[in-house]
Amino acid sequence: MKLAVVGPVYPYRAGIAYCTTRLAEELAKSHDVAIHSFSRQFPRLFYPGGDDRDPTLEPKTPRGARFAIDVVNPFTWIREGLRLRRERPDAVIFTWWVWVWAMPYLVMRALLPATTRVVYQCHNITDKEPSSWKSWLTTRALASADLLVIHAKSEADEARRRLGDRATPRIEEIFLPVHEMGNEVPPREAARRALGIDGSRPVALFFGHVRPFKALDVVLDAWPLLVSDVLLLVAGEAWYGGEEGYREQAKRLGLDPRRVRFDFRFIPDSEIATWFAAADVVLAPYRHEAQSGVVLTSFHFGRPVIATRVGGMPEIVENGANGLLIETESPAALAAGLERFFSSCDRGAMERAAAAAARRYSWHEFAARLMQALHS
Repeated sequence: MKLAVVGPVYPYRAGIAYCTTRLAEELAKSHDVAIHSFSRQFPRLFYPGGDDRDPTLEPKTPRGARFAIDVVNPFTWIREGLRLRRERPDAVIFTWWVWVWAMPYLVMRALLPATTRVVYQCHNITDKEPSSWKSWLTTRALASADLLVIHAKSEADEARRRLGDRATPRIEEIFLPVHEMGNEVPPREAARRALGIDGSRPVALFFGHVRPFKALDVVLDAWPLLVSDVLLLVAGEAWYGGEEGYREQAKRLGLDPRRVRFDFRFIPDSEIATWFAAADVVLAPYRHEAQSGVVLTSFHFGRPVIATRVGGMPEIVENGANGLLIETESPAALAAGLERFFSSCDRGAMERAAAAAARRYSWHEFAARLMQALHS
């Protein structure tokens, strides 16, 4: 088929760009794929982190990708929509993540030929910091599709609630694939040496963009409750000016810097393997989440996860197998989960189960199921 993929790709950073890049690569093994990406993803006002590109990803930029959609310039939306109209793809796959892309996508979709099918690959239906007008824009964009591919049952149920009894779009639930991010995986001991960590010490990792819904505050509240001497690594960029708040919380709780280590910055792709390889377990105690790229990255590195029972987490984190599931908003539950993991779990078996989950959620299988849904 002749396909177009619309969304951020490398060298844009983080999980959404990774997923769009990998999807385009996988589809291109069997189809003619064109990539239409952004020259600017967000107004700076709505992206409170640092630069949204990762220079270490420049060599992985997909060949032939067009970086032409400026989210604040409607002329670029029209231009790319007209280009797609001339190219007449059989299907256009829009990567959906955030409400700010709604207007560009709606304009481009309106310019497509009637014969072109429209797919939204949805990383989120609900917004991380929700409001009524964001919800309205999201629903309008999703309603314009022929097919929605959604990665968690809870999100698919939310889409059905919003869209009501419409004949279209059709909704397909397909897993979010493994995130094979980072470079070659170093041995645990080498990774710990690189980070200056005692090789025998228990280590838990909290990784990725630090946003309120990810509940780092709950993690910090859990640490004084621990009996075991577990080192907490926090590695990621804090949004919305939260860095000082977390440091102040740690100071207020009397947390020893030798037990809690902050590295509040964007972790480039070239360093990701080191952080995950150094950890024994990864923490995802989120307040809400559709499906987690951090969890799927953990599985890629064979690391078990302690996660909350929210959104799609219970669909991929198998309690007692590749991780542990706990209640949300509970420092005591997180502390108990950590004590259980380090004292009584078969950590080797859990690591093998995490690696097996990574193989199960493959990009090859995901692309095959997406194309099957498109043809049905």
